[in-house]
Amino acid sequence: MPAVEPAASSFREGPWTGGRPNPGDQRPDVFPSRSARTWFLRAPMASPSYTKFRELLDQKSFREAASLAERNSLLAGEDSSFWLTQRAVALNLAGRCDEALTAADQALRKKPGNPYALLARAEACLGSGRPEDALACYEEALRTSEARVLARARRGVLQSLSALKHWPRVLGSLGEWNLPAPQALPWRVKALAGLGRREESLEACAELLRAVPDNRQALWEMTELEISRDGLEAVRLRFARLARIPSRPSVYREIYASLCRRAGKVEEALGQYEKLSAVGPDVRIQKKQIYALAKAGREQEALPLMEEQLRLSPADFYMHTAYDGACARLGDLERKRAFYQELISRYPDEKSLYGRLRKLEKILGVQTQQPPE
Repeated sequence: MPAVEPAASSFREGPWTGGRPNPGDQRPDVFPSRSARTWFLRAPMASPSYTKFRELLDQKSFREAASLAERNSLLAGEDSSFWLTQRAVALNLAGRCDEALTAADQALRKKPGNPYALLARAEACLGSGRPEDALACYEEALRTSEARVLARARRGVLQSLSALKHWPRVLGSLGEWNLPAPQALPWRVKALAGLGRREESLEACAELLRAVPDNRQALWEMTELEISRDGLEAVRLRFARLARIPSRPSVYREIYASLCRRAGKVEEALGQYEKLSAVGPDVRIQKKQIYALAKAGREQEALPLMEEQLRLSPADFYMHTAYDGACARLGDLERKRAFYQELISRYPDEKSLYGRLRKLEKILGVQTQQPPE
């Protein structure tokens, strides 16, 4: 029995993970980050294949999940819209947004107007730097009667308008939709800051923090606004005091570490990252620690951590850039070559790796490995 589109009650959302991550500990490009470009579809009567697909997503095996969805779409024939949409979801999560766009377009040809395929297409466009196309898809999805799809489409519209810096339209949409304060205020903060209305934006930050204490995105946005008003050092010292309070969430120490990096106090930043890492493994914190180590000239310590990250995310543009720079400073191009060969053996379908290896082997004057047909 072919899989069917999910009921609205089964629509689940998660944090935005698609597209290129920001280097170091800068704030998210689109605020708030939990406005979620990642979502999963659940069939009302899940087949074993779909159960396996969900397991692969939960394990972050996104490429394998995309391959499974592709196989099932071929088996489904004319009823393949559901599995093509799943493939687009998995490819978006894997950061392969161009391929996700192709899969979403195929799903829409099979079932025009499918709101889930529209969302997948919009997210692929947003992840590949095409916010105008994403906006058009999200606006089309607004016509749906399914409440959760409608909520996601509204957030997508706000994300796209934010990426386009159409701040008056962001404020207009917020006024039209009358969203609850915890949902609306993060976008209001962003739009007011974008319009240069700093004090109003700070007031909105304070209102959001009263509604949602210690909200991560509000704290990051408030930090940037206060730096523009009071200067980096004044804000850094203020967060130094807040970071010492044991009852405060880790985001205060994370922001303090970021401010130390920006102020050139790299050793202090590393000390904070070490404390944060001791609490438990966190990919985001480890990345920040890596960039701080590289900035401090401690490439020998940073390289193994960079390689660990790239084994998990072989298409991470910023981590590759940092790794290339660290290897160049150490003059260890053979290590870099061996590592790229290892990555290719793990991810033979990641064609960007072949280009990196080809460029390196041209410098070394050795034979280049070719990607599979």
